[in-house]
Amino acid sequence: MLPTFITESELWGPVTAASVFALLLVISGIVNVVLRLIIRRWTNRSPNALGLGLIITFRGPIVLFIALAGLFTGLLVLTELSGPRYAIVSAWAEWFRKAWLVIIIAELTFLTYHLLDVLISWYINNIAARTQSQMDDRLLPPLRRILPLATYSVGTLFALSALGIPISPIWAALGIGGIAVALAVQPTLANFFAGTYVVTEGELNIGNYIELENGPAGYVVEVGWRSTKVRTMFGNLVIIPNSRMAESIVTNYNSPTPDMSIIVYCGVSYDSDLDHVQEVVMAACDKLVAESPHAIHSVAPWFGFERFDDSNIAFWVFIQAADRLASFALTSDLVKTIHHSLREAGVEINYPMRKLVSANGGPVTIVPPNLPTSGA
Repeated sequence: MLPTFITESELWGPVTAASVFALLLVISGIVNVVLRLIIRRWTNRSPNALGLGLIITFRGPIVLFIALAGLFTGLLVLTELSGPRYAIVSAWAEWFRKAWLVIIIAELTFLTYHLLDVLISWYINNIAARTQSQMDDRLLPPLRRILPLATYSVGTLFALSALGIPISPIWAALGIGGIAVALAVQPTLANFFAGTYVVTEGELNIGNYIELENGPAGYVVEVGWRSTKVRTMFGNLVIIPNSRMAESIVTNYNSPTPDMSIIVYCGVSYDSDLDHVQEVVMAACDKLVAESPHAIHSVAPWFGFERFDDSNIAFWVFIQAADRLASFALTSDLVKTIHHSLREAGVEINYPMRKLVSANGGPVTIVPPNLPTSGA
């Protein structure tokens, strides 16, 4: 029981305010010590746990919030006192309330940003690294860079509104400014949103061999938010804007699998034994598929006669290459194999002939169409 002269004196208000502040300050210290002990034990047991990151994030703001709560509670107690000594403090009561509201908004904004940052960081380090999809690896780092700007911008607008400052003109100014910026950087924004489409689709991965319609072809080196970089077979780096990528027909030779089919056409004379031709060509192709490092060994060659040409009976041979680069080498080997096998078997591969008739009735000359002629 306090003495009567203290309770009736003007010191009772300041003593109460100081007591409240001291009590909450002690509580904040106790909370700080307890959380430190929890963090220390959790770090020794599981340093990469999500809960540990959340506690570390919450510790500072919670301790600061309790201490500031004691300060502002004490100030608000003083504002309720009457008397000439407290007139100045009472005049600032409304500003104390607004300041306390702004501090609450600032604390919530800070916690929101750091909470989301911890969650994204934990997901990148623990989940995204083990997933087969590349979408989260490409989408989350840019989102993490944009996050503080977006979070603190929203928090600032709420704080201005709490202070009684109208934010409608700010929204209007941001809208007009956003339109002006959008018009000024329209190509960049187009590439950015197209990059969002390219990245989230997940159809293009580093190392894929792609070819654009009426455009370059090569291996994907990097898929960014603004452009996609492709290294051609000649070793040149081609930077393709993502807006062009989104609007073009793109052939990905690695999707759904890197192996690809190749077809070589040829023809033999009408005098040839077609069964013998098929036997000779298939034997040579089987040997090529079995020995070539560029072929898919599990897929047998296919053979088929196709049509009657002017000089030959046309046929085709189908085999599968390991990938796009291997298809070039395998096609060359297949052409040489077919030519060599037919030549050894004595099978004739005709070529078109032209008959030249001299104007003065001279001898008739027959030459291949690709040889130069004179005096015709």
